[in-house]
Amino acid sequence: MTTIHELSQTLQTLLTTTADVLAKSTGFIRRQRQVTGAGFAQALVLGGLDQPTATRRQQQQHASRVGMSVSVQGLEQRFSPQAVKFLRQLLEAGLEQVVSGETEEVVLPQFNGVYLTDCTRLVWGQSGMKLAVRWEVQHGRLQARLEDLKAHDQKTSVIEETMPAGALHLADLGFFKLARFARWSQQGLYWLTRFKVGTRVYRRDGTPLDVLTVLTQAQSALFLPVLLGAKEQLPAYLVAAAVPQAAYDKRMVRLREQARLDQRPLSVRQSAFAPWTLYLTNIPDLTFAQAHVLARTRWQIELLFKLWKSQGQVLASRSADPIRQQCEGYAKLVGLLVAHWLLLVTGWQAVVLSATDALRLARCYAPLLMRVFAQPDLWALLFRCLCQDIGHLPRPSKRRNAPLAFHSLRDFDLVLP
Repeated sequence: MTTIHELSQTLQTLLTTTADVLAKSTGFIRRQRQVTGAGFAQALVLGGLDQPTATRRQQQQHASRVGMSVSVQGLEQRFSPQAVKFLRQLLEAGLEQVVSGETEEVVLPQFNGVYLTDCTRLVWGQSGMKLAVRWEVQHGRLQARLEDLKAHDQKTSVIEETMPAGALHLADLGFFKLARFARWSQQGLYWLTRFKVGTRVYRRDGTPLDVLTVLTQAQSALFLPVLLGAKEQLPAYLVAAAVPQAAYDKRMVRLREQARLDQRPLSVRQSAFAPWTLYLTNIPDLTFAQAHVLARTRWQIELLFKLWKSQGQVLASRSADPIRQQCEGYAKLVGLLVAHWLLLVTGWQAVVLSATDALRLARCYAPLLMRVFAQPDLWALLFRCLCQDIGHLPRPSKRRNAPLAFHSLRDFDLVLP
């Protein structure tokens, strides 16, 4: 668990000392002027958190709040390729920090951590990057790396980050790799993934298994011990059930649209599997309903990316200049990271407050954040007020027909051996 004092020191260092060092090493600051690396970073990072689509005049006002006296034109001239490099390295320095919260009620306590891994593309004009993220949802820890835009998900470094024994990993088919699943099983990790069409499946005695034949013969949900891969022979379990007609129709529309975008015919085998939802896992005695709840958990990282893009506005800018777009984009990502850390150490839990509402609450404190770096005595006031606001939040009501994802996780009743 990260304490409030530790986080205040981390933020103070990142947006002052580290920012000044990186500003000089990247060539953004060549000699002492009114504009400093720390001031420029704080103005864009905290200003972007407060007002993601700020005008040039508003950005100049943010600079004044952090103690940097500069005109609108003077600030405008500082957006350069060196500024892009500076803010990208500042983001990378922030991503090296690991901040976690301590909550009384964790989701899926059966596991020693629940890890979600995925990637998202961030493109400004002709430039961009891939952000690979691993999110531990029980305590909120984020591990992320910047990758080349064309890098395959399997090649991202974040997928190889270590996890403790007893943890659960969830990811989409972009990270499907039997050799990795086998290694995780040997390390005492749990994993669950959707079935990838074309995977070779065998019965536990080694005889080939025709999955489609088994599915058509099944009267209800299926739980079958299997071996995966001709070389790996990985022990696993196939969990499957038929989908309702409405869900099947939507799935076929999505598959046909994806085939059209890929400019290829829809696979016959893919169509044959469409009436079913199939999962592969190494979790024993898992019902389909339980597997489906776990699989839905993976969607939380997609919602995190949506939050960053829609509410954080990391891809939005009032400017058509790609240099300025990148500067603002990197700074907004740092600001979202700062907001995430603040919420974690002050007791935020997704079961109490949605991520969107939590970000709105953190934004209320952006003007105060702009003052604390020059007046460190204000850190105590900031954290005290934020803790009080989070502590007084009402719990969301439990919906019967469409329960919230985290309510479903609280009712999860799996007993592990």
